Amino acid sequence: MFKVTIIMPAFNASLHVADALASLLVQREAAKLEVLVVDDGSTDDTLRIVAAISQSAPEVRLLAGPHRGVSAARNAAIGTVAPDTDIVTFLDADDLSPPGRFARDLAAFRDDVDVRWGMTRRFNSRGASDELERGSQLGAIMLRMDTLGRLGGFDERYALAEDVDFVLRMLETRPRLSLSDEAAVLYRVHDSNTSRDMDLVRRTLTSVYLAAARRRMQGAAAVPAGIFRPLGKPP
Repeated sequence: MFKVTIIMPAFNASLHVADALASLLVQREAAKLEVLVVDDGSTDDTLRIVAAISQSAPEVRLLAGPHRGVSAARNAAIGTVAPDTDIVTFLDADDLSPPGRFARDLAAFRDDVDVRWGMTRRFNSRGASDELERGSQLGAIMLRMDTLGRLGGFDERYALAEDVDFVLRMLETRPRLSLSDEAAVLYRVHDSNTSRDMDLVRRTLTSVYLAAARRRMQGAAAVPAGIFRPLGKPP
């Protein structure tokens, strides 16, 4: 059985963090789980809720620190991943892991695979979308611990689009990919999604893509064509 570490940054996530953790813990029979929840200086009840859950769920380990942003929170967790961890994945504190995701996606690592990459399904209070996309949502990606180690964590200069930067750098290492057309994460759409500040998103994405272009000029591998699937694009 694989040991899987799930990294979950949490900032003022009291409305959803219990559901996010529950969606992971119900899959504990598929793997030896460790869920690293990094409370990023929350001012609501996030810390108390996670601490209470960890009392009855030893798989949940709480790390707390000042508010430094999502990249720093994920890096803090990466620095504490146990050395016997086989696979690392991510889940934001307002998202959900679909039932059966771990059993299905971990099976790919019995072969010569570095990264398993599934699809993202969006949902809100009215229900879930029928459409799937493959983008930069980190909750859809599982990767071997040594693959993560080669990436050096997240670039803390980016308050947004840090996931795009991470995925581009991951692909530049030419990992052995296993792609799935099944939903690997349920992405919650709500009014406080950081990505709704579209002007900031565009500015940050420009910086991320320019950095990627500079790496290409210095010999980095190109992103494989056709790997991303936007919403609404057929298989």
